[in-house]
Amino acid sequence: MDGFRKSFRDMKMATGVSMTRSLGGTGHVVETVSQILQQLKWGPVAEQALENLNFSIDAYQANQVLKQIPDPSVALGFFHWLKNKAGFKHDGHTYTTMVGILGRARQFGSINRLLDQMVKDECQPNVVTYNRLIHSYGRANYLTEAINVFNKMQATGCEPDRVTYCTLIDIHAKAGFLDVAMELYQRMQAVGLSPDTFTYSVIINCLGKAGHLPAANRLFCEMVDQGCVPNLVTYNIMIALHAKARNYDSALKLYRDMQNAGFEPDKVTYSIVMEVLGHCGYLDEAEAIFGVMKRKNWVPDEPVYGQLVDLWGKAGNIEKAWQWYQAMLQAGLLPNVPTYNSLLSAFLRVHRLSDAYNLLQSMLDLGLNPSLQTYTLLLSYCTEAGSPYDMGICCQLLTVTGHPAHMFLLSMPSAGPDGRNVRDHVNKFLDMMHSEDRESKRGLVDAVVDFLHKSGLKEEAGSVWEVAAEKNVYPDAVREKSSCYWLINLHVMSDGTAVTALSRTLAWFRQQMLVSGVSPSRIDIVTGWGRRSRVTGSSLVRQAVQDLLNIFSFPFFTENGNSGCFVGCGEPLNRWLLQS
Repeated sequence: MDGFRKSFRDMKMATGVSMTRSLGGTGHVVETVSQILQQLKWGPVAEQALENLNFSIDAYQANQVLKQIPDPSVALGFFHWLKNKAGFKHDGHTYTTMVGILGRARQFGSINRLLDQMVKDECQPNVVTYNRLIHSYGRANYLTEAINVFNKMQATGCEPDRVTYCTLIDIHAKAGFLDVAMELYQRMQAVGLSPDTFTYSVIINCLGKAGHLPAANRLFCEMVDQGCVPNLVTYNIMIALHAKARNYDSALKLYRDMQNAGFEPDKVTYSIVMEVLGHCGYLDEAEAIFGVMKRKNWVPDEPVYGQLVDLWGKAGNIEKAWQWYQAMLQAGLLPNVPTYNSLLSAFLRVHRLSDAYNLLQSMLDLGLNPSLQTYTLLLSYCTEAGSPYDMGICCQLLTVTGHPAHMFLLSMPSAGPDGRNVRDHVNKFLDMMHSEDRESKRGLVDAVVDFLHKSGLKEEAGSVWEVAAEKNVYPDAVREKSSCYWLINLHVMSDGTAVTALSRTLAWFRQQMLVSGVSPSRIDIVTGWGRRSRVTGSSLVRQAVQDLLNIFSFPFFTENGNSGCFVGCGEPLNRWLLQS
């Protein structure tokens, strides 16, 4: 968005309000007013302080002041105060800035009232205004509203630009709607907006995060072939995607290619390379990168220290993880929630529950609120607790978090005859967690279903799964590969969730078959075990799925070389579904 502000950054608007005398130059007006508004809450005291200045201000200066106000209530108060001043008139820039401020605060009711007032003032929203609004809805995960704004802007004669399309593509891909994201990408090209480096980077990131790394690689090559030069951000995205897919050799090759192309690594690059080296088992080398960063005058921040805490914690070296945590504190940095989560996970992994409890308390003492991920990892540990003592400590930890997810779980009703009461309960909770990213919601749902299943509450577990599936929390769990050829993907789930998801999905297939008369010709059940899997050793998911299929007498076989893909097809599958 910064690029779109530059076009009017140096333009001074003619309309303004004059109050007896000027404070001097434009910069002095902006600085003085901003300081007052940053120090005071909006109210009579702030208003009087502004009145006492006897200053003159125009729309350009007002816009600069608004950009420096972090508190949306103060910004809105100042905005309305100016509006009521004789001789002052807001312009498109002040309205657009205000839309952005309210959007970050997710105050959409205030935004709609502001837009109505904007039109009444004969000040039409422009493409930047609409882009801010789309971006705000996207950040809050209100995708339908974002698309509505997209349609509305076109209906009013305002043509979307690259930023519009890229924002919509990005928010839909992050929410798991990759088909919508790619459709928007094609539509963007159809209206004559050829992709630039930024656009390619967004699409590549979307494809990679949705698990389509080969497609992301092809688009990266297409980008280069089209003469569109990758920048540092593009390389960072590609390196991160290969790191996440555990293609560590490819990630390090891209790192070298980036340097050969003349790009100096930044803090993001170094962090990704540290992660790659750590996951390859080269933790000393990852620490050496930390030294390189400091020599290059990149000051390590909380996430960099947190990454070293995470890497050593996952390697089982609690002492080293704790040393890096202490080093962060000695550097004058406050650990963030992800760092606390990493250390908490490390303590739980070696069953140091008292240390985990103390760490959680220190996190709360710093005023940090446990995240959805914090609650998820505690619930997962609770599910596998090996003794009543461990279970008791776990329950204390879950309570201490104060997270809404705990009240959701405690108030879970017993399943009624049709499970409607549980589904309503889950619906309300997921609506409340609407703004959380999909991966966080998926992690929690997985932990909840696994917990309920292993606690013997299988009906409740099934209802939770069904609501989550309807709300696209698991976008790739069930999909039709081709006509009547279906894929059930269980490899990202815990064993309890996988069993629940599989039984409910097979029941859904049978119901659809009885209603429509159309039967699937083939069903593949993927457990993440086989020649393309990164799983080594015994897979709990695979074993649990195989046991369930045996109980069901499901007519499956495993394909050669891929023992983690159970296949049912043809007449045996149809007969089994009918007689199930």
